[in-house]
Parts: sequence; C-alpha cells; structure tokens
Amino acid sequence: MKKGKKIRWITVGFIFLLDVLLLPSLIQFPLYVKEYKVQGPRMWIQEFNPIKTLANTILDIDLLKIFLTLQGIVILLCVLTIWDTKIKRNNRKMDGVEGPEAAGSGQFGTSRWQTEDETDKCSTVWHIDKEIEKGGTILGMDPELRKAWLDSEDTHKLIIGSTRSGKTRTVVYPTIYANAKAGESMILTDPKGELFDRTSDYLKEQGYEVVVLDFLDPGRGNKWNPMNNVLEALKNGNESAAAEAAWNTAHLLAHQKDSNGDSIWEDGSESVIAALIFAIANEARKEDQKHMTSVYKTLAELGEVLKVKVGNTLMDYVPLNEFFKNLPKDHPARDAFATARLSPEKMRGSFFGSVSVMLRLFADPGVAYLTGSQDHRLEDVGRKKTAVFLIIPDENTTRHPLAALYVDQTYQALVKLSRKTRNRLPIRVHMLLDEFGNMPKFKDFVAKLTVSGGRGILWNIVVQGIGQIKKTYGADSLDTILGNCHTWIYILTADEGTAKKISFMTGRYTVETDNISSSISGKNNNSTGMSTSLTGRELRTPDEIMRWPKEMSLLLRLRYHPAKLPCPDITKWPCDELFKWREDNDDRIIKKVPIFIPDVNGSQSDPGEEVAAAHETYDPNVSEDNAKYKETDLDEID
Repeated sequence: MKKGKKIRWITVGFIFLLDVLLLPSLIQFPLYVKEYKVQGPRMWIQEFNPIKTLANTILDIDLLKIFLTLQGIVILLCVLTIWDTKIKRNNRKMDGVEGPEAAGSGQFGTSRWQTEDETDKCSTVWHIDKEIEKGGTILGMDPELRKAWLDSEDTHKLIIGSTRSGKTRTVVYPTIYANAKAGESMILTDPKGELFDRTSDYLKEQGYEVVVLDFLDPGRGNKWNPMNNVLEALKNGNESAAAEAAWNTAHLLAHQKDSNGDSIWEDGSESVIAALIFAIANEARKEDQKHMTSVYKTLAELGEVLKVKVGNTLMDYVPLNEFFKNLPKDHPARDAFATARLSPEKMRGSFFGSVSVMLRLFADPGVAYLTGSQDHRLEDVGRKKTAVFLIIPDENTTRHPLAALYVDQTYQALVKLSRKTRNRLPIRVHMLLDEFGNMPKFKDFVAKLTVSGGRGILWNIVVQGIGQIKKTYGADSLDTILGNCHTWIYILTADEGTAKKISFMTGRYTVETDNISSSISGKNNNSTGMSTSLTGRELRTPDEIMRWPKEMSLLLRLRYHPAKLPCPDITKWPCDELFKWREDNDDRIIKKVPIFIPDVNGSQSDPGEEVAAAHETYDPNVSEDNAKYKETDLDEID
C-alpha cells in the first residue's frame, strides 16, 4: 500500500473511533446543561463514560435519531478523506528533488532512493562533535543531527562538480577535517593555494608534517627535484631502478597531450628526455647541478644545428648527437637515446624541438629554483601523518604536469614502501586531486587504480565532467577508470554527457501515467475517456540531474540504491572555526641554480668541472645571443 493511502485509511479509522466513543457524549452535553445549569459541564465531565453513553443513545429514540442524522456528515468526511480529489500527473516532475511516485510492482524498474537507515548501514556514521577512528571521504552531513556519512572503505571515489558548484566547500574541506581527526595522510592538488592557506596551521596543530610545493608562486615552501629518485637509485647502485624512474619521468613529460596519430613522436621525445636525464645524472660533477634545468639547458645549447666547415664543404653538425655518440656503448644515456639516434635526421630534429617545448617550464627561474634540490622524502607520507599541498594555477594548465609528475613519483615511492610492510602502508594516503581533468596522463593509471586500494592508497578524482577523463585517457580506458571508482559523489555538472551517464546509473522505476481520449461522432455526440497505464522512467532524468539543488549530494555506490544526502557548506561544520586563514608572510626568495652542460670538444682534461664552473652563473633572463654559455667553445671543432 502506498504511503499516502495508508495515512488516509488510518485517518478514517480515527474518525470512526471518535464517532462511536465521543459523538454520543457530545449529543448528550446539552441535556446536562439544561438539567444542571452552570454545573452542567462539570457533571458531564464527571459522568463521562463512552460505552455507557453509547448504550443510552441507542435506547433513547430521540438521541438515536440525532446520532443517525449526524452519521451522514461522518460518512461524507470519511469519503472525502479516502478519495484523492487531485488529478494525478505522475509523469510530471514534482517540486524539489522528488520525482513522480512509484506505481505498479516494478514492471519497468525497481530503482529507488536509499532510506536513511540504509545509508547508515552502508556508510561510516560520524557524529561530528566526537572523535573518529578511521578517515575517508565525506558523502554528506545532517546539520541538525550533527551526523555525517563517510566512505571509509579502501575504494576510490569520483567527485563531479562544475566550476563554482561548491565542491571544495561542501566535500573537500570536510574531508580534510575528517582525515585530520583520524590521523591519515593526504596529498592535495590546490588551485590558488586556498586549501593550504586555510588548513595548514590546523594540521600542524594536529601533529601533521606539512609539505607545500608552490607551483603558482615559487620561492616559498618546500623543494623537490624530479630527478631525485634517479639519483638515489644510482647512489645505491641500482641501475634498474634508476632506469625505471628515468623512463617514468620521461613518459609523463612526453605524453602531456593525448596522441592523435603515430606514437613515434611521443616515443622519440620520451627517448630524448630519458637520455638527457641519464646524461646529467651520470656526468654532472656536482650534486647541485643534477636537476631538470640542466637537462633543459643541455638540449637547448647542444641540440642546435651548427654549420661546420669540413675541407671546403659546410656541413650540419649537432653537438648533442656527437655527445651521445661518444659515450661508452654500455652507458644508459646512450641506450636511452637509441630511438632518437636511429630516426631520420629531420625527425630527430623534430624530437628535439618537441622536447624543448615540453621542458620549457624548467627555464623559468622560479621553477628552476623549486625543482633544483630535494628537502623531503616522498615515501614519508605513507610512514607518518603528512599533508602535501601542490599549489597549481587555476587560470592556466602549463604547470599542471609538475603536480602530476610529483603525484606519480610519490605513488611509485609508496608502492616500494608498501612492499617492505606486507603490501600495506603504515598510514593510509588519500589523493585529493582537484583539477584532475586538466592534468596530463598518468602512466599506467588504470593499473594504479586496480591495485592501489589494497595498499592503502586511495584516489579521489575531482572532475567537472566525465568527458575530461575520456579526453585524457581515451574511450577504451574510460570505462575501466569509472568502474574502479566504486563511489561517485555528484554535486553539479554542465556537461550533457555526464548528466546522461549519471541519469542512467540512477536506474529506472515504474510510474503511473494518465491517458485521456476523446471522440466526436456527431454535432452533439462527444465522449471523453480517461485511463491510467504504467511506464518506466529514470530516477532522475538528465535535465533533472543538471538542475540538482545546492548543498545536496547525489551518491552512487556499487551494490546499493542511489542516495540523496544533505551536503552543507563548510560554515555548518565545526572546522569552519578551526580552519583559520594564515597570514602569508613567507619570503619568496628565488636563487639561481648552478647548471651543468656537457663538454663535447673533449680538449680539456676534466671538461665536466670546467664547463660546470662556467655555467654556475646561469641566468635564464639573459638572451641567447648574449648568454655566457653560448656555443663559442664549439667553434674549436673546426
């Protein structure tokens, strides 16, 4: 029985009880007033006995006539209560987030919204004024009950929210608060730096190690050398690990954009980057010269085509080719360069040009300083409670590859750590990756999603629409990525394809529709008929998905019915007062970094140190024509 009909029948039963037990006494009330005058009401109350009064009413002819006359009114009231006078429009959308009422027996679908009890059973319930043992991702919160729901399982989450939809204030901030209370680590991409500026002081008070890499405005915070994992492996004599690290870095930098054609161009660029990383890591004489700016400058200075005179003929000469050719045959840099070396000369030149574009970020003085050294260990985020903030510009995506590279390298470090701790990190790590859709493609990301949950590495992918993932990873990988995200938290989207996908995932249910027919068979012979039938519709149609109300989340989880939960702004959370904006008094000092460019003429006894000394004064603001390190030394080859 439908809930509305059940309530109406309960009301009819209540009316019947009043009719039998109270109405006879009300009929006799005037008699008490007539007999006892002023004392009538008091005597009526004292002698009130519903059963005795009903019996007297039946035995008294006059009272019985009055009682039976009033039954007409009672019956009319019951009929009006049972009869739904409103014309049903079950195929139309009701106000708010409610759709038409379900009908039938599930002939066209059985989807429905979760009840609150069901949500409590399939989620972690946290009374927000109390402590919490296990962190997770916030799904929603009831401000009146002070009760929040979390997904604390080792699963990955997809958070969908368009620009200015409030996903940061309704999901991200509360998630930081929940994980901080539980003492679990976090790696956060932070457009504009607002997360760091508002939460870092609180996290430090909770005993967190806070790391911040400011790609938006370098000069403050921590520093990170993308080549550090290669250098550490070489120090430990593990050339295999060094090769893996170098190729991983080269792959991400070379695949910043999805290939629309032959992969040889990305493969060739990857070969050049890996070879340059190996060259700098092995040939630079000083540790502070081993960084990606040296990699970029080596390509920029030695990759240019020069005209040299051989006899009476001018010939093209590329110093970088000569450098790799002169390396020992078992040198890892020479091996890595093989793809580019074996390509036609013009194609190799295209590789050089493409790589210079990919690495141009490292010519920026701020980026050069930030990536010139390393002051923290990437795997520590899995050993002790740590919060890493990757501050990235939101107005352009040119520096997003740096954040993606950091996340990728940290993941590799965490995997190695987990192998030493029975394939499980000592502390779970939550990846909260806002602007994921604007990041370059992670290498083997599908494989990462598949295995990382069991290790305690949990991905929270934040996108504006599913199309962003498809654009980066392709249609073939899209379904696998979405399938590995067992929990979807929907806030709002402006993408029609995303709305259709979510509408489909909410499922279909059975509703009742009205059918009105009319016929005209003569001047005064018209007939109209009305009937009802059953059909199916989505629990939420795509247009309803795109009109989803503020401060509510639509929750989709494997094995469970969809849920709609209150998802209030941070102002309704305790952390609104605890997260205090920090005053940015940090000095932004950007120092020049020493660089290394290999010597290709071979005339010095120790060319590495001499060239290194000549280039320690590297100033990226100096023009190519007036640079202190331009190719004047290369003229000696004549």
